[in-house]
Amino acid sequence: MTQYISENLSISHEKANCLRTDYWKKYGSTLRGLMIHHQINPHDFLLKTHNLEDIEEKIEPVKNLRMILKSINDDKIILTNAPTHYAKFILKKLDIHYFFKQIICIEDNLFVSKPDIRIFRKIKRMPYQKIILIDDSHENLKSAYHAGLETVHISNERINKNYASKKLNGLGELLKLKRF
Repeated sequence: MTQYISENLSISHEKANCLRTDYWKKYGSTLRGLMIHHQINPHDFLLKTHNLEDIEEKIEPVKNLRMILKSINDDKIILTNAPTHYAKFILKKLDIHYFFKQIICIEDNLFVSKPDIRIFRKIKRMPYQKIILIDDSHENLKSAYHAGLETVHISNERINKNYASKKLNGLGELLKLKRF
């Protein structure tokens, strides 16, 4: 991303890196800041900064992931800040794409990303009796909680328990839960 910003805005790598970080902190994604302040084409940005060849070698299978997903009988939806081509590629590479009823990517949210509360309010309006966000990001959990979603924190890090109804140290612990 830093290279893309540097080349497209004709600024140094150092300034591009600062801008990338600042926009991510201020807007929840670097892309949003680039769109607001520099009229960057979001499709071009996502395609060039989310290269499938670069990620393929980094994808590693997660132990028991298919068994864990199969054990959850409810509909499962992916909510990601990643672009569609990238998310689908990773899910197919892990051979878990068929477990998910829907994949909601950054394009589906008009390039507004988590933790923006509008995203979680939109999710809350989906036609389900119960929606649970499982996430590792404190900011995402906090916004989802304020939007009225039930939340599960999955991480080794500590989090304010007010924003997570359950705390798990890893995906394997999903199997220990009887029912959400």
